[in-house]
Amino acid sequence: MSIEQSITRSPILDGLSALNRWRQDLVSGLHEMAALTADLGLLPSGTMLQLETLAYDTEQDSLRIAFVGEFSRGKTELINALFFSDMGQRLLPSSSGQTTMCPVEIRGAPQGRPGLQLLPIASRSLDVSIEKLKKAGSAWRKFPLSLADKKERSESLAHLTETVCVAVEDARRIGLCPPLNRTPKNRERTVCPSCGLGKVLIPRWRHAILYMAHPVLDAGLTVLDTPGLNAIGAEPELTFSMLADAEAIVFLLGADTGVTQSDLMIWDQYLMRNAHQKQIVLLNKIDTLWDELREEDDIQQEISQQVANTATRLRISPDQVIPVSGQKGLVARIRQDAELLERSGMAALERSIAEVLLPARHETIKEKCRTLIERAVLDQKNMLQDQRHRLLAQMDSVRSLKDRTAEKIPKLVEQHQILLKNFEQDRLAFEEKKAQFRQAVEELLLIPLAPNTFDLVISNAKAEMLSAWTTAGIVERFRQFFSEAIAHFDRALAGAQQVSAIVAEEYQALQKRYRLPPLRAVPYAMMPRRAELMDMSESYERFGMMLEIAVNTQSSVVRKAFLTVAGRTRDFVVETRREAENWVDEIMAVMNQQLQLFHQNAEEELNALQSIATTMGNIDTRVQQLEQGLAEIQEQSDRLDRQSAPLLILLRAPFRPVR
Repeated sequence: MSIEQSITRSPILDGLSALNRWRQDLVSGLHEMAALTADLGLLPSGTMLQLETLAYDTEQDSLRIAFVGEFSRGKTELINALFFSDMGQRLLPSSSGQTTMCPVEIRGAPQGRPGLQLLPIASRSLDVSIEKLKKAGSAWRKFPLSLADKKERSESLAHLTETVCVAVEDARRIGLCPPLNRTPKNRERTVCPSCGLGKVLIPRWRHAILYMAHPVLDAGLTVLDTPGLNAIGAEPELTFSMLADAEAIVFLLGADTGVTQSDLMIWDQYLMRNAHQKQIVLLNKIDTLWDELREEDDIQQEISQQVANTATRLRISPDQVIPVSGQKGLVARIRQDAELLERSGMAALERSIAEVLLPARHETIKEKCRTLIERAVLDQKNMLQDQRHRLLAQMDSVRSLKDRTAEKIPKLVEQHQILLKNFEQDRLAFEEKKAQFRQAVEELLLIPLAPNTFDLVISNAKAEMLSAWTTAGIVERFRQFFSEAIAHFDRALAGAQQVSAIVAEEYQALQKRYRLPPLRAVPYAMMPRRAELMDMSESYERFGMMLEIAVNTQSSVVRKAFLTVAGRTRDFVVETRREAENWVDEIMAVMNQQLQLFHQNAEEELNALQSIATTMGNIDTRVQQLEQGLAEIQEQSDRLDRQSAPLLILLRAPFRPVR
């Protein structure tokens, strides 16, 4: 893209639009595949529900980018420049004296209706996560947002900068001041210039959600603007949930300050724990280095040196560090100044986001969908192939009857009747053993993953965590908590293996006796889930080692940090248990389907033999029925190929944003 094109076209919007169109095509394909799966009736109904659920999750998917950095690093101004310069002025307040005081999520507006929701700071006293509070509308203050009227819009968004004076004791109670035993003697009584003796200035709001209709948001972008270090350390959920769930982190530093000690603390404690997360480091405010009395080459050399120094201190590649001026980039976008846009580094940043983050998100969605879709297509093809082979075998058998004498037909009828009788007895015995199988599932697999068991582990750990006032104590309790969680997983893993062995043994006896198709149910993969839990354990344990800021505040912050970790771990266990239950239901449904299909085919063949016994002329009729059955199977196979081909192409094609 040329400089002239870059000023009129946003590569981020182009890429997001392309990603959104591809995602919508994928969602349509998933709905069609779910409908076809239900229509063919070859797989258990649970597969159709999984496809529909995957379609819903894919449709709701968004690219989440979090902007992190200390106060006054220009995060909000950069967000204005990157995404909302088309509004002709600053969307979010970022001028001198106007700094967002709480985390702000910027999302697309439901039904196109903009609005602002603010969570009061007093909610910090509740042991309830922000994610759960999002479902409680009464907990939030809601304000209308007029995007057309600049004055009304500015007045509404000014709420994001609001602060309030409170007594030190009140601030301490909600974890925004150090406890007395951690407070320096000369700071026990605080004087705030605007509040007075014994009071401090704190944010009025704990969290904000800004809903607005905008092309980049409608195309699937969610932006998280975070305050500085103090807010990150005092709000564990911001670290453990919001930042951890973001697909990309944009870390802002000041070109005039370089990497400060507080910047390094944010990077080491909060941003380096997720190896799978894309991270972009911005050296913002490079315009402070511009000097008309210096040569341009000298200025660029100084900027390059700052980039190299930053990369060295953060232990990353210099390619990960992009020098920008968010303020000049916003001016360039609004004034349509292509030269200033390029010099501000904004064009390079936009290209980096479009060329790195969007293809990575595209690949993540593909990987999430590929396994289920390819498995559903392959399983249905295999089942149609099995049915075709059975019909061909029956056709050969029926045709061979023409060469046999009529005396042999009654004997064949008797053999099939005995076969059906024996099969019914074996199936009834198998049904009785299902109760034992279900009991084994409950005892060996589900009980180790029971939520109430983890609630007890969390409760015990929470009580012990409150008595740990040293970093080593907290780290040990984090480690012990995950050790107990992993022990439950190991018992469930051993149980899953025993359950698999029980299922295989029972089904293989029937399979060998009646030549049933092999059981194609995919074994439940407990090991990858255990590996995920181990990754969580290592990540949170590493965070616990650096939790000095939590220990140096008060127990409420430590408690919130642990409860956030414990809650996410419990949700992870509940999800694993739910997947295990779905796996068991799927195995049972597949086995029932195979047994039912054998019974149906055996009865059809018996009826055919009985008809043949009545009149040998029915042999030709039976051949026609089998040929019709083969034609129907071929038609179903062709439908499956036609409808799955575009979906599989979507999953294999590389990401191609509009150029």
